[in-house]
Amino acid sequence: MSSLPKTKRDAADALRRTIRGIEEAASPEQPRLPLGVSRIDRALPGGGLRLGCIHEVAGDEAATGFCAALLALALAAGPPGGKLLWLARGDDLYAPGLVRYGIEAGQLLVVSGLRRQEDMLWAMEEALRCRAVRGVVAEMGGVAGAG
Repeated sequence: MSSLPKTKRDAADALRRTIRGIEEAASPEQPRLPLGVSRIDRALPGGGLRLGCIHEVAGDEAATGFCAALLALALAAGPPGGKLLWLARGDDLYAPGLVRYGIEAGQLLVVSGLRRQEDMLWAMEEALRCRAVRGVVAEMGGVAGAG
């Protein structure tokens, strides 16, 4: 008898279980950031996004608001004084609009005009090494070299 999945759904479920096992085994004690939406938090290993990790959010304008809300959660979860870095492709990020998410102008650093994937990744990597930076958004879509 074969152990291969019978349907695509079975295969997807098996893959999800495998990925979840890998994620949980990597660092089960690592702190998590709950999103505050119980249905989503229950679906995430450990009840939230692991802190100190890179998370990909794909989308359009709605993704921008979601990322802003995530950054506000990250700020609120940590000690005062943390900074957020937003790496933008263009210059259309309206930083004062982020106040509605709880991000004050003094907490946000914006680097705009990053057109090459190498520049975006370098800036993100350097920022993530800095303990003063609480979170980074890198607008990768449309960057030259991005897949």
